[in-house]
Amino acid sequence: MIPSFLALFCVGLCVGQGDIRNESLPRPSISAWPSSVVPANSQVALRCSAPTKDGKFGLRKNGRPVRSVPSPDSPGGLAEFHLADLKTSNAGEYACEYYRRGSRHIGSPPSDVLLLLVTGDFQKPSLQAHRRGKVTAGEKVTLKCQTPEHLTESTTFALLKKGTSTPVQRQSPAGKEIDFSLHSVTVGDTGNYSCVYFQTRAPFWASEPSDHIAIWVTEETESSNRAGTTLAFLIYRYSCCGAAPDKMTKSSRSSKKPEEVVTDVSPAVKSCSPALEEGAQLSRAEEPHGVTYAELNTRALSEGPASQGKQPLETCVYAALKT
Repeated sequence: MIPSFLALFCVGLCVGQGDIRNESLPRPSISAWPSSVVPANSQVALRCSAPTKDGKFGLRKNGRPVRSVPSPDSPGGLAEFHLADLKTSNAGEYACEYYRRGSRHIGSPPSDVLLLLVTGDFQKPSLQAHRRGKVTAGEKVTLKCQTPEHLTESTTFALLKKGTSTPVQRQSPAGKEIDFSLHSVTVGDTGNYSCVYFQTRAPFWASEPSDHIAIWVTEETESSNRAGTTLAFLIYRYSCCGAAPDKMTKSSRSSKKPEEVVTDVSPAVKSCSPALEEGAQLSRAEEPHGVTYAELNTRALSEGPASQGKQPLETCVYAALKT
């Protein structure tokens, strides 16, 4: 009888002093917009969400309830708590919870803790990169954050990326500087980075953010650019009247110096005969429509402009064999 009475007394005491946690209820989540690290005199929205739409949300700071009413425009399953004109006193560890309607003192387990930092209490640190600017995907980027020399406070460092709501990394150094390493970076790591240092206990003072460092991650490499070079080969036969034997010439269209391979296929021809003209016409009839052939005189290129004037003009007939 006595144990039962003590149990009822404990339940009543717990209800009177606080809320009862129903572990069967799913935990809500909390986030900050635009960021959990914001400058003084700005504003922030703390967003609480839960999988249920039938509930009422509450906000806690450093474990104690906050007298703040969520925005009336919040949809079901979501509540936004707006904090404006932020001061250092607004910094702290926030969590949210929700209660089912009709169960005023029976709430869900609290969400994970969100640390809200209001910057401006300490001088800004310096941020340096071992490799800054353009880097290739898959590489490692190291950013060094360093506090001012005169600082004696025991603080924690946070690496920030512009456009994200939470710090990229947090570390507690042994000295006055820390290295943040970004391993196997991707295009998604492109952005402007800064760092701050702050106290991990009340009053949670935080420094001004450092100057930004721009990191640009690209997937393009020189080898991939070279892979786009294509080579086209053309094999054709030409006969020049009174100049040289028929030749089988193989030329290469590329950015490199063309190479020419010559193979004798017929005796020397000293004049253009009707038979040759007729054969040339038949060959041209079989050629694809709109094809024009041209031969690059590589010997003239190597000998210079002076030697080009000495070369006799030749009348040539071309016949395509293979492309």
